[in-house]
Amino acid sequence: MMDRRKTDAECGGGGVGGRVVHRHNRTSTLTVVVVLQNLLVAACLVVTLYVYWEVYQVPEGNIHIEFVSTGAISRNKTLEFDIYSNNKVDLIGKDKISIKCTGPYVLYMYACYRSLYRTNVTGMLQLQVVESVPIASVMMNTSAEDCSGLHSIAYLKAKNQASLRLYAPEGFKLKNVTVGLSYLLGTRCEI
Repeated sequence: MMDRRKTDAECGGGGVGGRVVHRHNRTSTLTVVVVLQNLLVAACLVVTLYVYWEVYQVPEGNIHIEFVSTGAISRNKTLEFDIYSNNKVDLIGKDKISIKCTGPYVLYMYACYRSLYRTNVTGMLQLQVVESVPIASVMMNTSAEDCSGLHSIAYLKAKNQASLRLYAPEGFKLKNVTVGLSYLLGTRCEI
């Protein structure tokens, strides 16, 4: 073992004594530490990229449709929308929602509405199938100006076409509304 190590006297240190110099061992230990550190950093990078890639690649699971906010309406009318996001629920034209999965849905909205004459007035948003059969209704009662989150549960069948109809008596104005329809059974589509 002493034949690999050199003492200070053998290295020309001129000192008296037998101190052993471990230059080769220090260099190899440092090299191993640097290599292990770089491997650990690379492994962390690979795991991070894998996790973020998987999250990015997973399709949106919840069956839903969400619409872009719609503007002011002050008369009876079927609402027209543009899609903000959707999954397994489509829009036909701008006013009919095509249902692909049978089951319970929550109709949710954030609506701002007002009374034009400062008297108590009630408007109603109704989810209808086949333009006449009401499935769910949401009442909006106000005597001034109000904004609120509203919701209702509806049971819809696959292949139904639903629409949202506003019933606005004189003096009621729907300023804007953001609407969504979300399937309550998650990703399990019952046909």
